[in-house]
Formats: sequence, structure tokens, C-alpha cells
Amino acid sequence: MNDGLGTVRLTADWAVLGKHPGQAMGYDVLDGSLPADRAKAYLWGATTGVPDSRTPTESLPWRVFLGSVSKDPAPVCAVVETTWDGCTDGTGAPSYAWRLLLLEWSQARTAGLTWSALDHVLPDDRLPATGARVSFSASRTPAAELAATVDGLSFDWTARVAALLLDNRQVAITNPPGAVLPDTSGRVRVLDAICSLLPYGCRAWLSAATWTGQSEHTLRLVFAAAARSGQLEVRPGAGSPPEPQGAAARSYLSELLRLRASGRSTADLVGHLLGADDVVPLRSPEAAVRALREADLLESVVEQVGQGHGHLRDVRRVLELHPVHTLGESRLGVLVPFLAQRALGTGGDLAQAVLQQHWSPSAPHLLARDIVLSGSTQHSFERARGYLRLMNALETDHPGAFDDLFTALVGATNQDPSWTGPFVYMVENEFGRRTDAADAFLIRSREAGLAWLRTLLKNETRDLAPLRRLAERARRTAGSGGSGWLRFAGILIGINAPDHTSAYDADEFLRAADDTWRIALDLAEAAGRPTVTGLMWPRLREVAQGPDGRRHLLPALDRLVPPGRPDTAADAAADADLLHALIACTPDGATVPWAMPRLRQITDRGAQDAYASALIRRIGFDSNLKQLAVDTLLGDTPDASSWQVLRLLMEHWPLTESLVCDGLEQRLTEDHHRWLDLAFPEDLVAALDRRQRLTWLRPVRDFRKAARGGESSEDLARIIAGASPYHRFSPQLLDEITAHLTDRGPRDGYLLRVALDATAPGMGQNLYAAMAREERGRAFCERLAAFLRDEMAAYEHTAAALEATLRSAGQVPAAAPPPPWDTSPPRAALPPVDQPQHAQKRGRRWHIAHPLRFRDPR
Repeated sequence: MNDGLGTVRLTADWAVLGKHPGQAMGYDVLDGSLPADRAKAYLWGATTGVPDSRTPTESLPWRVFLGSVSKDPAPVCAVVETTWDGCTDGTGAPSYAWRLLLLEWSQARTAGLTWSALDHVLPDDRLPATGARVSFSASRTPAAELAATVDGLSFDWTARVAALLLDNRQVAITNPPGAVLPDTSGRVRVLDAICSLLPYGCRAWLSAATWTGQSEHTLRLVFAAAARSGQLEVRPGAGSPPEPQGAAARSYLSELLRLRASGRSTADLVGHLLGADDVVPLRSPEAAVRALREADLLESVVEQVGQGHGHLRDVRRVLELHPVHTLGESRLGVLVPFLAQRALGTGGDLAQAVLQQHWSPSAPHLLARDIVLSGSTQHSFERARGYLRLMNALETDHPGAFDDLFTALVGATNQDPSWTGPFVYMVENEFGRRTDAADAFLIRSREAGLAWLRTLLKNETRDLAPLRRLAERARRTAGSGGSGWLRFAGILIGINAPDHTSAYDADEFLRAADDTWRIALDLAEAAGRPTVTGLMWPRLREVAQGPDGRRHLLPALDRLVPPGRPDTAADAAADADLLHALIACTPDGATVPWAMPRLRQITDRGAQDAYASALIRRIGFDSNLKQLAVDTLLGDTPDASSWQVLRLLMEHWPLTESLVCDGLEQRLTEDHHRWLDLAFPEDLVAALDRRQRLTWLRPVRDFRKAARGGESSEDLARIIAGASPYHRFSPQLLDEITAHLTDRGPRDGYLLRVALDATAPGMGQNLYAAMAREERGRAFCERLAAFLRDEMAAYEHTAAALEATLRSAGQVPAAAPPPPWDTSPPRAALPPVDQPQHAQKRGRRWHIAHPLRFRDPR
């Protein structure tokens, strides 16, 4: 209520209850402007008896103030005055009169009419004409006047009595011993002061009396000599009234005392409560609490909302009472997020309507601050998504709200970039919205950009249009220091040249997620950029040595850098082959061919040299890669292209020769046949000769060369003899001789035996004995024996025919010459290589009957 606003003109109904002079019968409505039944309801409702004596405390007039009565519950503002003008009735007893003045609630509410104001304007004896309403002027009681009475009684005492009334209790104010009660008008001020600490709307059911007699009544607050049954007795200045029982009444008292203790003046509180003129039902004391809190509703609601205990109705009331532009950013920073969160919950239409009705241009920024203050968490992420959804719904009435919130969140310096990156992706993916500021932030902030990329790659649809857009913008943006990963992305999608980025940029991109390398290879394949394998080398090397190498990396490499493609760059081919080799040497790579398939498809010498140079650059000083390259280039089968690259490796790194020798030694020892035809440099052969397990190598190579060159049996015999001291043949040489003789036939076998025996007596026989120990050699020896038997049989047949011819001619044949295939004189045969010399039988001559059997001539 505002003080000093002057008087108001009011029109009231009236009625008088009494007896006509000299009448002995009961009281009745004598006059008035109200229907008799309605008048009686109020008049009898205010009747509490008549004075029992003429003591000053019981002196008339008595005044009763009513808000309603049980028979007419509609709220009004009424006062009933009990008087005695000195007349008597027909029995001689005093005749009393009860005069009613009644205003409809709407009038009293508009005028802010208090009981003190009514007390000042009671018409006394100046009654209008019968049936006419009474018109009068009333001044609004200043809040300061009522506050002075409250403070005179003690604010604490008055507040507690008011809370008891709100607790639906009847209260009797009794006079402390020795104290003097104020006069009637003074008592009205006390009653009015107590009720002024309740919302004005409580007067719709409040009732009070300046004094009560012996009759039963239901008045709420009365002055009386003593409390009757059911009433609470309170004494001004004599102790504290009892505590209210109801929760709402206790809350009301606590809030009232808190407000006073917080520094609010009694006059401010009274003024606020006089203005709280919405009807407060008797059975809804919570409404009184809400009305009281409106005394500092703004601060209390802001505090309650900030503590998580706010109510939508309170926030709505605050916004109705206080224009948004007057609240300030601090208060709006609490209320706006509250409304937004309620709007996102079940049944949030009302909260959304309140937010829209009381819109503040700063709402998006306040919502952004609420999110930032809650930290970079999944909870704040979901809240941001909800706020954006709400702004999207309000966009029609408040254009730009969505972009303002989005931009504010992207630009929040306190937000973790790893939160902001996925947030930007979510906004574009779910809402189809983006801003230049968001794109610029992703380009500028490496951490946010990579977090955005991780989110993009997790999406199964993997729409790469946003990535292309960012890469193109990064290419156009000068000095975008955080966009290394985007430079590499530009290569993958074909808008940047490979020489405009570095392996560091590629590593930024590839570390975004565990399987980013797979997407990168797919993109490179689509863009025709096989050279990215060089930039991706460190990551691809890790993958090649892990479980994904055989299952995923190998097929991807075959698609990106297919073997045999004529335009494949040497660097890409070398890198892909090295990765192939790394995969092959893992446990999962057991089924992967051990080779460099791209090199094996290169036949041009210049291309081979370029491949070798690329391989040398990739290996660098990595000893593990060097060993892997040597082993893989050697492979399982000799290859001219691989051997050419190995030669260049050894030329570039002379120390590599020892690695090559190690690999060749192993392969030559396990299976020498396929390796002997390689064009080993002489210095490499010399190095291999010095290895204990390869002393057989040079003779075998010499034998193969001589045999394939058509050298004579004598030359072959000299090679064999030189390599077989003590008639001991290396398994490799023996195998080579067997292969040669098997291919040439038994005649060459016999001639080689003769040549060997001529070079080193007995060596031929020992050679065949050694050959017969192996299945292949034994088969050849059997062929040779069969051949010799056939030749001997043919010789003997020819000799017999000749002898017969000579005899028929009368000639005596001479001794038969030796067979043409054996021109050497008979000699003692050496024992087999595994028999000692002392086992020879002296004095006996041995003749070859079979390469494996010896016949004693005796």
C-alpha cells in the first residue's frame, strides 16, 4: 500500500438491530439498506452479549469487525458497533442497539480499507433514510501508523499473535495485572496492527472485537477479561505467545521474523502486506506465506531457486511484479536457467510460456554462463543440447536466440575445448546449424578440432562434408596455427598438395581415434593419393605390428597401392612393401607371403633404383627396419629385382653386407638349389666363403657353372677333387653332382668316374658309394649299373661273333682287347670313404663288376 494517497469515497450498506422503545419482545432489524436475512447474519454473527456491569473496561461501544460469516461466506468488510443510548425496553431493562456497516469486498480491497479507517468513519447517530445506502469518505490508514502500534506492542509479540490467527486459532487478548487497557479506538488500532502483519487478503475471513461478553462466539481475535474454552490467551508485554502448530503458520512466522531481522522496517513490511489484497483462503495458509515472501519476493525467490528449492509460481510472480529489465544480470542469471530447465521437463509448456512472455535479450548468454559454470561434463553437454532445443522453439518470436547461445558457448574461454569440439559437431549434426565463429574456433583450437574430428569419426554415417568444408576454409585462412590436422585432411580429400603438410600434421589427424588410419586410407584411395602412406608411416607401422595389420591394413594397402600399377610412386611402393613385410613377421601374419610384391612387379632398372632410394630413405638409421628389409628382399625365392635393390643397399650401407651374408647363409644352408644362380658379386662370394658353413659354396657354384657350360668330365673331376680332400664330399656338392648326372645320363656318369679315378685314384668309386646313400643318387647308380651291364653284354656278344668268324677262317684269335669304355689299366680299388686304409686286402686284384659291388678274381 502506498501512503499519502488521500481519501476515497465509499458507499456501504447498513442495518440496525434493536428494540423499539418500550417494547419487551426480542431484538429485530429495525432499519437498513440490506435485506433483513442478510443483515441478521452479520448482526447476530457479531453479537457476543451485553455488558455485565458498568466497569470502564466493559464500557460501550463495542466494535466487531467481520470478513465473512458462516451463513454468508462471501468476503466483505463489515463492522458492527454495540451501543446503549440510555433507553430501556418494556421491562425496564437497558435496550442495546447493534449497528452494521457493510462494504462489498471489491470496494474495501480497492480502497485498502483497514479497521482503523472504519473506526474513524462510523456514522454514529447520523443514519440515512430508510432503505438508502450510506456514502462516506475514508482515509487510508498509513502503514507507518500501524507499524508504530506494532513496534509499541513489540514486533515479535505481534508477529506471533498474527501467526496464531493464520494457524486457525481463536485468540483472546487479556489485560495483564495492573495494566490499563486502551480505549475502544486504541483497541481497534491494536487489532488492526496485529492483522496488518498478515496479508490484507486474510481479512476476507478474519474477525475481531474490541470486547466480548458472556455469549458464545467464533470471532478470531478479541479483547476479553479471560480466555474462554478453545481460545488462546495472550497478554501484551507479558511473555511470548505460544508457537503455532501448523507448518505453514510456523513458516510464516519464521519468514516474518527473518524479514524484520534482515533490516526491513516494520513500515515496509506492513505496507507490503496491506498491498497483498488477493483473497487468502482460511484453509490455504501457504498462500499467506507466498504473499509475505513477496515483501522481498525477488531476493527470496532468487535465493530459493539458487539453492534448488524454487517454485515456478514464485518465479512467475516475481516476473509479473518486476519488469525483466529491472532485475539485473545477476538475478536473471538464476531465474532464466531455472525457467529453461523447467521448460525442458515434463509439462514444461507453462515455464516456456513464462520465459517467452518475460523474455530478456540476454537470456542466451545467461544460459551459456549456466552451462559453463556447471563444468565441461556430460551433464552440462546434455543441458546445452536441451537449451538449444528450447531456443530453437523460441526462434520464431526471438530470432537469433539459437545462434546467440551457440556462439556464446563456442566462445566461452572457461570451457574445455575437448567439450566444445563435440558440441559443435552435435549442433551441426542434430540441428543442421553452424556458424562461422564455430568453424573458426575448430580451425584455431587444435584440441577442440581434434575432439570434433573424433566425434565425426564415431558417427556411423560419417558424412565428410563438414570435414571438407573445414579443410577448405583452413586452406584459405592464413596463419591458422592449430589446423595441422586439417592440412592433412586436405590431402586426403584431394584439395591440398602432399608437399604442403608434414608427418606431424598427419599424426595429429591419425591420433584422433584408434581407427582414424582406416578412414584416412579410404579417403586417400578415393582421392588417388597413395603417397600419404609416407606421411602416415609412424602410425601405419604401429598398426602393421598389431592385430589389425593382416585383417585391415593389408587389404587397405592393396587397394591404395596395388602391386603392378605402372604409375605408382617409388616412395609409396616402398612404404607399402615395408608395411607388408612388417605384417608378415607378426604372429597374425603367418599366412601372408613373405615378399615385397610391388618391387617384384617392377622390371625397369630406373624404377628399381628409385624404389631402392625410397627404401633407403625410409629405413634411415633404423636397424630393425634394415634387418627386416634385407630378410624380406632375400625372401624365400631368389628374385632379380629384389637382388638389384639389395646390391644398392649394400653399396649405400657397406655394413649391410653382413646382414645379407647372414640371410644367404641361412638360406643356402637350408636349401641351396634356388640360390646358386644369383649373380653374387665376387666380394660377396669371398665373404660367404669365409663362413664355416659355406665352404662348399664356391666349388658348388663352380661345378654348376662348368656343368652348364659344357665343360669336360676331366674339368668337372678337377673341381670335385679340389673340393673333396680325403675323398669327403660335401652334401651340397654331392647333391649338385647327382642332379647333373641324373640330367645327363649314365654314360656321363661313367666318364666322370673314369676322370675322377684318373685325377685321384679311387675317388670315382667313393663318389658313387656316397651317392648311393641317398635315394636320388641310388637311383642313378642303378641306372649306371644297368647301362654298364648292357654295354658289357654287347661287347661280349661282338667279341664272340668275331672269334667265331676268325675260327671259321682258320685264325686263332688274339686276346680280347679291353672294352673301349675302360682304357685305364687295372688297379687296386680304394676302399669306400668310410673304410680305413688298413682294411685293404693286399695281394688281390679287384675288378669292377658293378659300381656298388666288387668281385674277388680268385
